[in-house]
Amino acid sequence: MSKRAYYIEITDEDKEYLQQLSKVRTTQAQIVDRARILLQKAEAVPDATIAKGLCIAVNTVRLCVDKYLEGGVQRALFDDYRKGRPAEINSDAIAWMISIACQRPADLGYSQELWTLKNLHKHIQAHAEEAGFPRLKTVTKARIQQILTEQDIKPFKIKYYCEKRDPDFDTKNA
Repeated sequence: MSKRAYYIEITDEDKEYLQQLSKVRTTQAQIVDRARILLQKAEAVPDATIAKGLCIAVNTVRLCVDKYLEGGVQRALFDDYRKGRPAEINSDAIAWMISIACQRPADLGYSQELWTLKNLHKHIQAHAEEAGFPRLKTVTKARIQQILTEQDIKPFKIKYYCEKRDPDFDTKNA
C-alpha cells in the first residue's frame, strides 16, 4: 500500500455500532481495538498513526482493514471459528487410563490397596506403550487428575468407611 492515507466507507449504522463497541468495558480488548481501527480508517488516519496510538503492529491495522473490505464489519471484528489442535489423547486412551484407575493396585502387583496420583501416573507411563497408547508415556499428573475428575472417578479414596476387605475378619476378630 502507498504511504498516503486512505479511508474506508462505513455506513452510519455500522459507525454507530463500532462507536458503541469501542466504549464498552466488558468487550474483549481485541474487538475494541478493531472497532477503533475501523473508525479511524473511516477518517483516513494513516495506518502507522493508528498502530502507534493503539500500541499494535501496522500489519494488524492492515489485516483488520483487509478483512473489512473482504466481508464487512463482522468479518473485521470477529475471528473465524478454528477447530484447533486435534486431541492427542483419544477416547480409547482415556478409557484405558480409567480402567487402570478403577483396578486395585494390589491386583496389578503393587503392595498398596489404593492408588496415589503419583503411583497411578508412573504405572500409566510405564505401561502405555505396550497397551498401544504411546502418547500416554508423556502424560502429566495434572492431565490424569483432570480426566479422572471429569469422569467423577476417585481411586485415591476408600468408598466406605467400614469396608470389609478380609472375608475371615469376623473369625480373626473373635
